[in-house]
Amino acid sequence: MPFRLRPSKIWKDFSQDWFKVWDVRNYYTSLESRAKAGARLSFGYVMMVVVSAAMATGGLLINSPAVVIGSMCVAPFLGPSRAVCIGGIFRNRKIFWGGIIKQLFGLLIIGAGVAYIITALLQMGMLEVQVTSEILIRSMPTLEDVVLSVLIAVSAGAAASLALIADPRILDTPWGQIVDAVIGVEIAISLIPPAAVLGLGAALGIQQISYNAFSLLMVNFLGLNIFGSMLMLVLFGVRTKYLILEKNLRNTVESTLKALEGIFLEESTIDVTLLSPKTAKIHVITRNTENNSMPDSLAKIIAHEIKDKTGCKSDVKVEMIPIQTYSML
Repeated sequence: MPFRLRPSKIWKDFSQDWFKVWDVRNYYTSLESRAKAGARLSFGYVMMVVVSAAMATGGLLINSPAVVIGSMCVAPFLGPSRAVCIGGIFRNRKIFWGGIIKQLFGLLIIGAGVAYIITALLQMGMLEVQVTSEILIRSMPTLEDVVLSVLIAVSAGAAASLALIADPRILDTPWGQIVDAVIGVEIAISLIPPAAVLGLGAALGIQQISYNAFSLLMVNFLGLNIFGSMLMLVLFGVRTKYLILEKNLRNTVESTLKALEGIFLEESTIDVTLLSPKTAKIHVITRNTENNSMPDSLAKIIAHEIKDKTGCKSDVKVEMIPIQTYSML
């Protein structure tokens, strides 16, 4: 039989083995949880955008690149960017549009609004407000500036996604939090300065500045969220079907446990680790009443239920923790 080189299979094997998409506990449901958190609008998010926009406006007006960079360090746009990316891949409209609305609200309403108010107040105080070179970079970009800005935005989005793929086990560790902080700064480079320039131009009454800054912001927005983040995850095998499989496996275990008496299902934990599209490891920790005896073959029962309902072969481990309860309420 002649040997045939199949690029699609080579790429699939490479992405699965090298980037460790498999053998990560609760990987796809964790991605969904991160996306849901990133799509939620909170008071803390609003205040962080206000602070970063105020810093960016000050840095732009005094022509200080260091202050503009400082504004990027506190801009909270990593979460909503991941919500757009992951929500789009998982076809979750609520998360996807929640991330887009959260980002645009923070940039166009809060960011540009804060810059407008600060600039207008300075003008009312009879202070001289000048168009600095830092403002011109974002408002009168050359073709070279636009191309490089898009490159930066796409690279920042790709970095945000690679952090979720390259070594996903570090995401919840202190080192993973440091990586996220650094990536958040890279994302803000493409977003918060143009948003501040948009408000500055409106306050100064120079429409061309606002129009150019808005155009640059939208180009960066698309490059960051779609061509950077989303495309990178798609290339490396993140799919909706694996999220559905994780949930189906967990639901199968839950339905099996529900059929048993004496188990506190709400206090039990079910961890699912996909090894491939057809194999998985299941780790169950159940809390049950002390006098209630569980069947010795519970792990076997769960494994057969999983096979029957999902077609997946599984390695099941069950830990049973007895609980005593007493209440005078």
